Amino acid sequence: MRIEVNGVRIFFDVEGAKLVPDGPRMREQPTLILLHGGPGMDHSGYKPAFSRFADIAQVVYIDHRGNGRSNRQPAEAWTLAQWGDDLFEFCRALEIEKPIVLGNSFGGFVAIAYATRHPEHPGKLILSSTAAQGHAHVERSIELFDRAGGPEIAAMARHALTIGYDSPEFALKWMTEAMPFYNTVAKPDPDARARSVMSGKVLMSFLGPGGEGLSFDMLADLAKVRCPTLVLGGEADPITPIESQEDIARALPPHLVRFERFASAGHGIFRDDPRGLDVIREFVVSSG
Repeated sequence: MRIEVNGVRIFFDVEGAKLVPDGPRMREQPTLILLHGGPGMDHSGYKPAFSRFADIAQVVYIDHRGNGRSNRQPAEAWTLAQWGDDLFEFCRALEIEKPIVLGNSFGGFVAIAYATRHPEHPGKLILSSTAAQGHAHVERSIELFDRAGGPEIAAMARHALTIGYDSPEFALKWMTEAMPFYNTVAKPDPDARARSVMSGKVLMSFLGPGGEGLSFDMLADLAKVRCPTLVLGGEADPITPIESQEDIARALPPHLVRFERFASAGHGIFRDDPRGLDVIREFVVSSG
């Protein structure tokens, strides 16, 4: 399905009902919106793991503008501010009030942009394996990549995190040789890339030399957040180290934040530790 949002067609998919029979009434379930990583990827990485939440929420998957099955243009609007505003307008168009927004990795960047630009709108926020600043802990990342993959992977990490993806060839080399070290348990699904719809242009724009992905800074803006927020991080995550989630947890209003760290998990903690999905489920159904 697609809907017009801020001048582009945004692709989304839905699992689970918003209204479910409950005796003599129809009970309204919360809406859980999933923001994918990347950039340049699509929502398919959340399937089928997050289908299990359809019994407690209406689960909505979105492909950000320029990504996946959404419209590619205009390229000048591939920014965190625009992606955050798109989510707000997407919800307004579909009359989604107080959504629970989960962003993993790059999706977390977008979730932070949305929640800090429209602080009264989200009902809850889940920030997983993400950061509020572009590569704020570069040396720690390089250390973790070296530990996991050796000096060649560490050298690639230094290039990616300081210079950026300066050629399609380097971006492909990173995805095939470095990304397998993002996780400690989960192994790359050989069919995942075939299932997904990729946009290399968005990837190169955001993470290339001079791209926003290397320089954004929303850390101070986190003080604007007005909803309960769950922060999840893996202590073995080399691309968004646990220090980035510590930064987020410290910057959020203390009465709103819950910080859960997983000692043996890498990037996208629910991929390496199934307890991550249990923590998310508990947070979704909690009263606040």
